[in-house]
Amino acid sequence: MDLYFSLSGLFNAVASIILGLFVFLKNRNSRINQTFALFCLSVAVWSYFYIFWPLAKDKESTLLWFQLLHIGANFAPITYLHFVATWLGIAKKKKAIIISGYLLAALFASFVFSSYFIKDIVPKFSMRFWAEPGVLYHFYLCFFFGYAIYSSYLLVKYYNKVTGTKKPQMKYIFIGMVLAFAGGSTNYFLWYDIPIKPYGNIFASTYVILTAYAILKYRLMDIKLAVKRSTIFSLIVIAITAAYAMSAFLVSWVVFGGVYTFRTQIITGLIVAFLVAIGFRPLYEWLKKTTDTFLFKGEYLPQDLMADITDIVSRTLDLDVVIETLKNKITNALRIKKLEIVILKEDSFKKRKSLEKIADYFRKQRDVLVLEEMKREFAEKVNLEKNSYLIEELEKLNTALVIPLLVKKKLVGIFLLGNKRSGDMFTNEDIKTLETIAGQAGIAIENARLYEEMKDFSKTLQKEVERQTKTLKDANIRLQQLDVAKSEFISLASHQLRTPLTIIKGYVSMILEGTWGIVEGGQKEQLEKIYSSNERLIKLVEDLLTVSRIESGRLDFDWETIHFENMIDNVIKEFSQMVKSKKLYLKFVKPKEALSKIRIDPLKIRQVVQNLVDNAIHYTQKGGITIRLKEKKDKMLFSIEDTGIGISPEEQVVLFEKFSRGRDIDKIHTEGVGLGLYLGAKMVEAHKGKIWVESEGENKGSTFYFELPIKRKKR
Repeated sequence: MDLYFSLSGLFNAVASIILGLFVFLKNRNSRINQTFALFCLSVAVWSYFYIFWPLAKDKESTLLWFQLLHIGANFAPITYLHFVATWLGIAKKKKAIIISGYLLAALFASFVFSSYFIKDIVPKFSMRFWAEPGVLYHFYLCFFFGYAIYSSYLLVKYYNKVTGTKKPQMKYIFIGMVLAFAGGSTNYFLWYDIPIKPYGNIFASTYVILTAYAILKYRLMDIKLAVKRSTIFSLIVIAITAAYAMSAFLVSWVVFGGVYTFRTQIITGLIVAFLVAIGFRPLYEWLKKTTDTFLFKGEYLPQDLMADITDIVSRTLDLDVVIETLKNKITNALRIKKLEIVILKEDSFKKRKSLEKIADYFRKQRDVLVLEEMKREFAEKVNLEKNSYLIEELEKLNTALVIPLLVKKKLVGIFLLGNKRSGDMFTNEDIKTLETIAGQAGIAIENARLYEEMKDFSKTLQKEVERQTKTLKDANIRLQQLDVAKSEFISLASHQLRTPLTIIKGYVSMILEGTWGIVEGGQKEQLEKIYSSNERLIKLVEDLLTVSRIESGRLDFDWETIHFENMIDNVIKEFSQMVKSKKLYLKFVKPKEALSKIRIDPLKIRQVVQNLVDNAIHYTQKGGITIRLKEKKDKMLFSIEDTGIGISPEEQVVLFEKFSRGRDIDKIHTEGVGLGLYLGAKMVEAHKGKIWVESEGENKGSTFYFELPIKRKKR
């Protein structure tokens, strides 16, 4: 019988540790997860020490285990209340009661080793030893049952106020907790000479079983992850238990001649603690690797899947490539039977009315549709109106999961996923991963669709050119004509934009200068933002005009012979305030020997230097920028080195192309459009020079170079 009590304590301890760790590691920042893990810890501490009192052979060690197990028992009811109040969202309202409970639990726990709490250990009703209550023990019991009953009362009170899957979740948690406290309460009869032994102690972990059932039925957590971690920690507990048993046997027989005393227990505990300290991490990693190998061979890594998809779809505007990439990657990773990607168009629903109903739902709601959960809710008479018609539509489409593709709250498409080949449910992690992918996919599909429309417009424009000229030309000539038309359009549009933008700049400038009265406070701040934004637009228009002139061969140059280093000094002065605000350094390392003069168009090359300095400042978070100028035979070599985010080899290949930007640039500098380096390259090439970049990779800084011939024949 003593073995039964020990095994019940072992079962409760292992179950509490596994569930508590799983919930906590699932989302460490969640207050609900934190408080539930705290409650599991209290039960685990109580249960762990409960293992040893039935095995104790003398009065002294039995008393110690009784005292230790009550430390966890003291905190069980208040941590339970804390979890319930947090889960119901009323923790702030019950703050005083919760704080008082923790103070009382700490007070009682501080007296567990005194005779006021446990007066004595005596034989009782065929039990070798049992405890006699001290004066404080009666108050502790009032505290224990008072908080447990109050927590259950809150669950009952708020049961009719919750909706959706939270209602059945509450039901199972309530039943599990009531049975757990009821089972644990059978430990208190013998204290008051009532001849009922603690056979119900095994039910102290009923909440674990029912919560696991809720995991399976209501997708509270990912069951695959639960199984995986449960397997790992179960094996760890078995290993620790085996180490303890072996240590106890060896110490008692080798050192104490086969006598298992309180001293033996202390020495054994120290040995096991030492073994756990040095062996827990290696054992955990080995078990994790082993369970991954044998139990989860087909498991995918969400981060890798999302990164892989994002990398591909962000680099293409071909709609077919985007859709095929999404289908192949998601289908293979999640091992689903089918994935259909529906892009919403005017004729999307002519032959498929089911899609129209689903799309109408997502225009009002954002929650994903899980067929199994909807069927369960319908059976339990939850959301009958919604579930009744949507279940029928999903079954017609042979779809188990529907994810909306949204771009700025606009529905652009739908993921229709079939069942997994394994028959498993879609886990929380699966759905969160798919929702993240859907966000990226929505943007990629919308961009690709707009690109398709633009291509259609180009085709129409091409036909119009052919009709007007009435001349059939080969594909290369037609492309050149379209390119000329595009450049002319950009040039015309830029010219049309420059005049009103310049007027806006002038008026805003006069308002800021107080021409029509003093402007102060928030008005001035907003006008300064308008002025700054207008300046960026003017620069963009100028860049577009320059691109147009370069591509049409109409860019003029004004050649002068100058000291290049003087220009660089002036540019550094322009950016001094910007560098200072970002707490960076910007220095110009001049050669010791005097440099030759160089024949260039000062304005064009100055623009190149300005763009390079501006880029270096924007993409450098700490450290700074170093500029160098060297004379090599008949060429001048300019270099600018930064300590910024660096450039990958793949991005270096296309860096000087039109509208080219790095993969993560938008997170740091959102205002660029990818014209600065393109224009710089064209200016340098027009000077018969060359420009290039060197970088060891991401987060390792970059160095941009360009070289120009020192002497240039006059034309």
